[in-house]
Amino acid sequence: PYQNVFIQECDAMNTLLKEIVRSLKELNLGFAGELTMSDAMDSLKSALYLDRVPIPWSKRAWPSLRGLTTWLIDFNMRIVQLEEWQNNPAEIPKVTWLSGLVNPQSFLTAICQVTAQANKWELDKLVTWTDPTKKMNNDEIERKSNEGAYISGLKLQGCRWDASNQTLERSKPKEMFCPMPIINVKAIGWDRVEAASGFFVCPCYKTEMRGPTYVFCAQLKSKSPSAKWVLAGAALIMDTSS
Repeated sequence: PYQNVFIQECDAMNTLLKEIVRSLKELNLGFAGELTMSDAMDSLKSALYLDRVPIPWSKRAWPSLRGLTTWLIDFNMRIVQLEEWQNNPAEIPKVTWLSGLVNPQSFLTAICQVTAQANKWELDKLVTWTDPTKKMNNDEIERKSNEGAYISGLKLQGCRWDASNQTLERSKPKEMFCPMPIINVKAIGWDRVEAASGFFVCPCYKTEMRGPTYVFCAQLKSKSPSAKWVLAGAALIMDTSS
């Protein structure tokens, strides 16, 4: 399952790379006077000048509210992760940057598939369970998770994560986002999730726009009722605009 995710991610990135190279070469020929400037080429030129991600690129990419400059930095980091994964495609990274995947849902599904295969469980009765660690940096993780996979790249909006007490708390003044520590995501049965208490089921989205960018729900410990965080608009965000 993890290899399928890796192949799908590489295909998506290669498709995007081909479009970027093609469109830039075409624009360069237009500037050189070898091609007539078309509407598409003119739109690309304007987007580059205004530091916006060109529409043909964004259609082949992931949802993002970033400007072109920070988008390209993020794009390069995504390629680096895939290149490192390419060195050992049979194994997942020690810590997977979930926010750096075009289709993070497929990776979460793969966690359930691997668990179902290993334990001979029914896949449709499994759901992901999140267990935040106290470690913020990948270098602090010595080895891959024995159960599930370690992920990173999530930020809390509407509240913050108290690492010392491992629970949700009110946001600090002027704090828009709170980085989450590395999280161990594993697959467990629906019955165990329904029996759990003292958790806020926190929705996770790809961007601050939320809505159509929903990915999954994370279970985060909370001393307060879930209604408090719902009213606060608490959510996990994968990619912020800055």
